Amino acid sequence: MKIGLFLDKKIRDFIVKYKMLERGDGVVIGLSGGPDSVCLFFVLLELKEEYDLTLKALHVNHCIRGIEADKDQEFVRNLCLTHGVDLEEHVVDIPALVEKTGRSTEEEARIARYELLEKAAENLANETGKPAKIAIAHNADDNAETVLFHMARGTGLDGMCGIAPVRDNIIRPLLEVPKSEILQVLKDNNIDYCIDATNNQVDYDRNRIRHNIMPEFAQINDRALEHISEMTQRLTEVADYINLEARGLLQIAKEENGHLRKRAIATAPSVIASQAIKLYLSSFMPYQKDVSAVHVDKILELLNEDGERQVQLPYKKTLIISYEEMYVLEEDETKVEPVFNYREFDYEQGMNYPTDRYTKWFDCDKISGNVVIRNRAEGDYLTIDSEGNHKLLQDYFIDEKIPRHLRDEVPLVCDDSHVMWVVGYRISEHYKISKNTTRVLEISYTEE
Repeated sequence: MKIGLFLDKKIRDFIVKYKMLERGDGVVIGLSGGPDSVCLFFVLLELKEEYDLTLKALHVNHCIRGIEADKDQEFVRNLCLTHGVDLEEHVVDIPALVEKTGRSTEEEARIARYELLEKAAENLANETGKPAKIAIAHNADDNAETVLFHMARGTGLDGMCGIAPVRDNIIRPLLEVPKSEILQVLKDNNIDYCIDATNNQVDYDRNRIRHNIMPEFAQINDRALEHISEMTQRLTEVADYINLEARGLLQIAKEENGHLRKRAIATAPSVIASQAIKLYLSSFMPYQKDVSAVHVDKILELLNEDGERQVQLPYKKTLIISYEEMYVLEEDETKVEPVFNYREFDYEQGMNYPTDRYTKWFDCDKISGNVVIRNRAEGDYLTIDSEGNHKLLQDYFIDEKIPRHLRDEVPLVCDDSHVMWVVGYRISEHYKISKNTTRVLEISYTEE
């Protein structure tokens, strides 16, 4: 296959610019049998000797188009056999998965495809002992359609950057090549490929953009595709800078326990803070796209409000915006089991009080009922000073800025509604040892 001097230089320069290939790399090609992936297949065949590549193709039959999908699989099988390229074939019942997960057909197919590609690349790297890349056949038209799709659906800067030429071990050598040039190269070389009839159906949003909107752009300016590509490159440079600043902000804001200092985020420039929040939340999610602009905007809105706020996140996670910090709470977080130990003894003046935060002494004679260990209940109160003044436990929690989700978990040592000890915090003034104390109740707390 001779891809032509102009196209050859464009692809080669693009590969070099983004350091897509190194000599000795293994490459897994996502080969659907369509024109783009077939073109990529021959491009990599042409570069195989130059880069000493180990090529492997992977085809996924999504069970969406019945017999047509089976024909595509057979075409890919024959293509790889003819050119001596190993092929890994998979049949995945995407409609069944869609029914189970509730995701869209396109999203479910994408997830399944990339999981298989990642596994194939891992296996190839293990076989060769060298790095393995995943080559995807996205082209300039795909990139422009993605940008417009993101704009229509609502997006931030990341979405306006379009498709990344390189992401982790994924490379896209054809990303700057228009679809028209790919088709022309295949025609000039009499190369067959498969046609997916669903690509012509305008029921799908992306197809609507492809067939209705992109032709209108070309009417306005025949270099529209090129201009969109240039725009995504410039925006990518801006996004890279913002990402760098956002990561720096996270380093400044992070505490030893992984929580973020609320003020550090709230006082940062909005564009940096929003990206820092997105990066932080993404670290708790399977996919970065699980964190939407809605989540980030809501969090930014709440950062300057007083008190504690919560934002519900995907996968049963909650962002807690507390008084001074923010952090993600996972529903299945392991709960600790409290263990209390007790002993009574005679008190003698001059005895040394325990300084341990989780061991406290109480005057036995001041306990009027049965000592119980429980969580908070309505009407609970503390004696807060030697004058006998009371404060409701709810007000104490607010004053101490104890996060709302923790208030029901704080163990309490109680004498009816009178809280003797808010474990981990303070004891009631009423039960403190005095010069009149004769018997001491010692209570210690540990966690299992």
